[in-house]
Amino acid sequence: MMRREEGVDHTFDDLASGLDTGAISRGRVIKLAGAALVASALGFVGAREADAAADAEEIEIQISKRRCKERGGDFCSRSGCRQCCGRDRDGGGRRRNKKACCGRDGCNCCRRNQRCDNGKCKR
Repeated sequence: MMRREEGVDHTFDDLASGLDTGAISRGRVIKLAGAALVASALGFVGAREADAAADAEEIEIQISKRRCKERGGDFCSRSGCRQCCGRDRDGGGRRRNKKACCGRDGCNCCRRNQRCDNGKCKR
């Protein structure tokens, strides 16, 4: 059982006193301590993997944005949606006079006389 006094966790104190009184066996204490170490290590590794995935996603968005801008396009990224509105992929062709519109309702390329409303183009 875990006790808390003044914000301090006394779990290991409880294990030590249980070991001292014979209420908990030495093997059980070792298993519990090992489980606590493994859980803390997994939590640390899991957090680092999540940070790495978020960093990779941000890098991918920045690359897409740069490529879009190089083609003379307008780029947005929001609500899990990415949109590039601009010239054709090869950089040629006529310029599309559109702006990127991203939101919770999706992604679109709006005409310049339209406004973006959560991913939908409106007049």
